[in-house]
Amino acid sequence: MKATLLTMALLASALLTACGGGTQAPPGSAPVAEAPPSAPAASVKRIQLNEVKPAEVVILSLQDLDLPAGADSVTPSGAISNALLMDGTLRFSTPGDTGEDQEATLEIKSGAATTIGHVLIRSQRLTAAQAYDDGPEEDGLPVPESPHLTVDGLGPNNTITDAPLTFRLQGVGALDLKDNSEGLIIGANNVRVSLEDFWSFNPVDSSFSISGPAMQRLLNVLPNGALTIGLNFVSKDGEFTASYDMLAIRRGAKVSGRLQSLNGDPVTTFAGRKILLKGYNARMRAEAVVDANGTFTFENVIPDTYFLTWNDLRNPYIVSGSMAIFKNTTQASVTLVVPPNMLEADTSSAKLAAQRAGAGTPLSYVSGYTTQDGTPPPPRDIGTTGITPSARSATRAADGASATSNAESESESEAELRFQRR
Repeated sequence: MKATLLTMALLASALLTACGGGTQAPPGSAPVAEAPPSAPAASVKRIQLNEVKPAEVVILSLQDLDLPAGADSVTPSGAISNALLMDGTLRFSTPGDTGEDQEATLEIKSGAATTIGHVLIRSQRLTAAQAYDDGPEEDGLPVPESPHLTVDGLGPNNTITDAPLTFRLQGVGALDLKDNSEGLIIGANNVRVSLEDFWSFNPVDSSFSISGPAMQRLLNVLPNGALTIGLNFVSKDGEFTASYDMLAIRRGAKVSGRLQSLNGDPVTTFAGRKILLKGYNARMRAEAVVDANGTFTFENVIPDTYFLTWNDLRNPYIVSGSMAIFKNTTQASVTLVVPPNMLEADTSSAKLAAQRAGAGTPLSYVSGYTTQDGTPPPPRDIGTTGITPSARSATRAADGASATSNAESESESEAELRFQRR
């Protein structure tokens, strides 16, 4: 009986298989409609944009990026918060320097196509200690990777205050670094201060610390402005060595700024707009937000020559100016003049382009005024009176040689930071 039932089940299964699994429609019924093909997925392309610097307005040609000039939209994310597609260009502004590299993405849509651009914002003044080595060992083996160095007690942008400092190598255990390690700070006018006169060694974690009272003595001999710290840690037996460089600041200037009209009246209609600051030599880059009173502030600005502008993507550099911060300046004031056409209700690119083509108010008015409590450098006597062409050529040649000599001296000073291995 069981065999008969099993045989019948097998025959029924075979019959259903022959009839299409029992899913065929009854005779005379309408055929089952097939599902429509799914829409093709939108294409996504990823590109790497050239690295940029902090505190800049960046304008890139869409054509150079192999993107259609009539792209629909751009959406920034990451470190970049504002971007614009305009006149066949991609425009965005980068944030101030944080002391480390920053990353952002720009999602550009054109119809069904999406392009995602990755942006690296390269820091111009890294705050982390940078390890360096002198090349391969004598036997040709690579130098082992240096341990990470942390420095506790520094303020923003590695500002040296009166807080105690601690230099600590991570993951090295107990090493006798007391006798052979060195530290050196170099500031303006090649002022050099040895840290060995101020720090103490802790054998428990192989760290070096500068106490509060010792920091007061250190601050008394450190110059203001940009500093370079060189550190060389060497064990007593000579089996361990690690060297580092890092940038720091000692009491930079506070720069207070304001926007005003050509008539000298305060301009208070641009609250939230950001002012970008860019240094030429010391590479300091920062941003400040304009408040409801039309004022803005930069802290710890080191001596240098600076260019200031606001990050208007539609009309870049229309309000800008330059200033020099002297070596002993602690307080400075800067005024940026806003041209009349930017104070009108309609400041669209079309309106300003029409003004550029016509004879109306100048489109751009680059101007600024700076006052500070520091002392400017003495004027240079170039001695142009009574100089013959041949003498002038000789003077230029001598100036060139002097500039080259100064540059070489600066390079030698930087090289001296890199202590010889022991």
